[in-house]
Amino acid sequence: MKLSLIPDEVSHDPFTAFELARKWGIDCCEVRYAYRWRMPFCPPWATDRTVAAVQAYAMTVTGISPGIFKPVMQVDGSYIPVGLDAPDEIDRHIDVYLPSCFAFAERLHTRNITVFALAKPAAATGSALPQAVVDALGRAADKAWTAGFLLLLENGAGTWADTGQAAHAVLAAVGSKHLKLTWDAANVIYGACLENPVTEGYPQVRSCVGNVHVKDAKVMDGKPHWVMLGEGDVDWPAQLRLLRQDNYAGPLTLEPHLQYESPVGLVARVGEFVRRAQALVSTAR
Repeated sequence: MKLSLIPDEVSHDPFTAFELARKWGIDCCEVRYAYRWRMPFCPPWATDRTVAAVQAYAMTVTGISPGIFKPVMQVDGSYIPVGLDAPDEIDRHIDVYLPSCFAFAERLHTRNITVFALAKPAAATGSALPQAVVDALGRAADKAWTAGFLLLLENGAGTWADTGQAAHAVLAAVGSKHLKLTWDAANVIYGACLENPVTEGYPQVRSCVGNVHVKDAKVMDGKPHWVMLGEGDVDWPAQLRLLRQDNYAGPLTLEPHLQYESPVGLVARVGEFVRRAQALVSTAR
């Protein structure tokens, strides 16, 4: 298992982020934001500079995370919401945004694109999966198959795939070999979901995982927080053992999220996060 880094976790200037990644011994990345834009929905100069940075530091891009089926920031800084009540916007994500993601991914020499399962209203009750979610992801997966790409559904708090169980239900309902999973155990913790992501969630999706996000989270005083790797509630040694047992060969994508707690001393803290991840991977062999 090879470590990859989401560059905007340490700097929104990809040149700076990749310089640091190389210093830490990492030569792979998953591209998400650059210059405060979610790639590739940005002015052309931002995508051009991101591609140039990847080339300058000879980074291998393990995938992109453009926020398909999440509100996308427009060039003017506004956001257009997307959800079950916005069928026209769902169509736009599939027919307009997704092809632009294919073109951007081509420039970065990756075939992997992370997507989401639409927002789940806070008032939603029960576990019934809306057909609109299944249809949207199915259409997107078909378009990816035609273009030669793989979509990776990220389980995320506040979406219809917020846990391992929910993600399994979505993947099973869509039933496409062109839609796999970006597994994020910490997102389950952060969402205060009633599931142990390692012992209960992962076993339900283990056959579908194509990418793993590495971060840690803990609920303190009733509020979720992103914390240093090893200081939260994700049992990462156990998770890595399970991944090894399953012969997982994809990336371990570092997504510390420490900047959301405090930007002070961020480079040093992400560097420590990387060192802890490297030690975990070494001992999990």
